Amino acid sequence: MFLLLTRVLLWLLIAVILYNLFKKVIPKEYFTLLGGLFLFGFIVVAFFSPNNDLVSTIWNVLSFPLKPVGASIVLLSFALRQGLEKSKNQVLAALLILLLTSTPFFSNLLAATTEQQVVTPEAAATQTAAAVVVLGQGTTQPDEPPRTQIQLTDTGDRILYAAQLYRQSGNNPLVVVSAGPRPNLEGNEDQVVEANDIQTLLVQLGVPQTRIVVEPTGTDLRSSAEAVDDILRDRGLADNRIFLVSSAYNSRRAQQTFSNVGLTNVVAKPTGFFTFQPGATPSVPLRVESFIPSVEALTVTTRIVEEFLASIYYYLRGWQTPITGV
Repeated sequence: MFLLLTRVLLWLLIAVILYNLFKKVIPKEYFTLLGGLFLFGFIVVAFFSPNNDLVSTIWNVLSFPLKPVGASIVLLSFALRQGLEKSKNQVLAALLILLLTSTPFFSNLLAATTEQQVVTPEAAATQTAAAVVVLGQGTTQPDEPPRTQIQLTDTGDRILYAAQLYRQSGNNPLVVVSAGPRPNLEGNEDQVVEANDIQTLLVQLGVPQTRIVVEPTGTDLRSSAEAVDDILRDRGLADNRIFLVSSAYNSRRAQQTFSNVGLTNVVAKPTGFFTFQPGATPSVPLRVESFIPSVEALTVTTRIVEEFLASIYYYLRGWQTPITGV
């Protein structure tokens, strides 16, 4: 973590030095052109090398204004720079963005548009598959001090659901765990690769270790899909029905990504829903709390926005294609 922070600070220092140097030496019109060329170069590199650490860091910076908190901060910064009296509209816009995106009612509506796209009666009724694939990146925290055991994150229910699907299938399916190195850790493979911890938890939940295959390289949907495709083809299972376990909000992109690499008989088994199906029983009534802003609602909205941005990127890369059948 210290090394990563040092790298980031060093890159920021270099960027500031170059910015001031170029600003003094290069005429303004050429400086603008240079900035445009830099942005174009970054887009090209990001397009062909999306998993590069530097690309990921720069993307997080550039996409920050596109997210609710980032957009509000940018608007308020402009307002402070120009003076509050002259920038009332910007302050109002920032306030409305925060107010709207942190309201549970709005965040639930936004999440429902994503989550309910993968909920079909046919998929829910399907009980058996040749393999269960769980996308496990970010679902656990390692057994490192002060922790005394492997801990689940807020997406850790994927692991519980994968074990449940294994038991329900009744045909001893293969369980493929796709989760690469944790980006915030450095050390030996057992500590860094998250799939190893997920395998430990699955064994504790009753899945035989002999039926678990660890895929230790997938850090995003595309890399996971490619690696899992190789594993299933080596075992002659690529054309069989596959259960794909991921969070509900990104299950549609996950299913389409796996279909794009050639795994066309994939049934999405989403979990971690933020919302309920309309008309379901019991229902969730509207309450006063539904219109009171909260950090939890802002988190949900941010995740949906991030998923929308990722879907645009996958579409541009040709990695997200419509599903013709399951």
